[in-house]
This record gives sequence, C-alpha cells and structure tokens, in this order.
Amino acid sequence: MGVRMLGFGSVFLVLVFAGGCGGGADLVVVEGKVTLDGQPLPNATVLFVSGQGRPASGVTDQNGFYTLYMEKGVKGCPPGKYRVQITTARGESLDESGKVIPAVPERVPMRYNVQTELEFLVTPGKKNVANFDLRSGGPIVQAEGD
Repeated sequence: MGVRMLGFGSVFLVLVFAGGCGGGADLVVVEGKVTLDGQPLPNATVLFVSGQGRPASGVTDQNGFYTLYMEKGVKGCPPGKYRVQITTARGESLDESGKVIPAVPERVPMRYNVQTELEFLVTPGKKNVANFDLRSGGPIVQAEGD
C-alpha cells in the first residue's frame, strides 16, 4: 500500500507541475505599470482576456504598478495571446461598515477597454512585464444616467 500511495503521489505532483489551466501550475507571473499621459494611473483594473477560460486581473497601486491574478491569492495567468482591457470605472459599493462608497467615473478612453486595441503575449518560462502607456483623447464610456 505504501508503494501504491508513493506512485499516486508522484503522478499527482507531475500533474500539478505540468497541469492545464485549472491547476495553476502553468501560470506565468505578469506585472507592469499603467500610465495615462505619462502619469501613473492608480486604482485601475487591468484585465487580460483570452476568449478561453476566465480572465486574469490586477489593480494598479498609487504608482500605477499591478500584478495579475487568476483569482484571489493565485498569482499569474496561463501563457498565450491576450486582449488587454484597462478601466477606472467602479460602481457604487459598500465598505465593511456598510458606508456607501461612491461610484468612480471612467477616465480611460474606450480604445483601451470596451473597444480595446491593447494586446499582450504572455510567454512561459519567465516573468512577463506588460507596461501600458495610455493616451487620453477619444470617446469614454459613460455610466448609465450620465
């Protein structure tokens, strides 16, 4: 029985480290910086969408830096070609105490989110740096009621 368990454990480890999209083993670290007109873009959501499976996302800090996650606590995304969407819009929400956090309007032109022109190829075997220098100008998605 000990030998059988050892064999199963070895197979399990091989599957985890060589596994497919759901296992997390094939995830690649992707980090970068987002600027708008040369200035860091804080509190922006960066979304990598492949059309296959769920997207990876990250939120920029005050200096515009982000790291992608597949889900909370799972850093990285699978290798492949991605459409990249960047948005600052947020709907109204509540904080932990139940206080209303007001909605945040979009600051990023549509060509970087709903009609994105941005793409990035995530390459396996290395940390990928995906910087995006956005330019203002052009139509911006307006929130309903605006």
